[in-house]
Amino acid sequence: MNYHDFRAFADTWGLVLLALLFVILIVWLFRRGATKEYERAARIPMDAPESPAAPDQSINDIKAAGAADDAGPDEKGKPS
Repeated sequence: MNYHDFRAFADTWGLVLLALLFVILIVWLFRRGATKEYERAARIPMDAPESPAAPDQSINDIKAAGAADDAGPDEKGKPS
């Protein structure tokens, strides 16, 4: 296969392959039920912590601290 044969193949079947791939991606993007997934992904920046974690603190520690704050009343019955 020389350059001209490859070029003729790419001009015909390559174009068909890329057009088909484009149509498949557009259909996948606008599929039914994808809205909730996209809305959840759009909320990720809003759900991030307000300040970045300290270098020695992992994200699990931050989440655990946040869960403790939302636990409700403490041992004495007073709201925290």
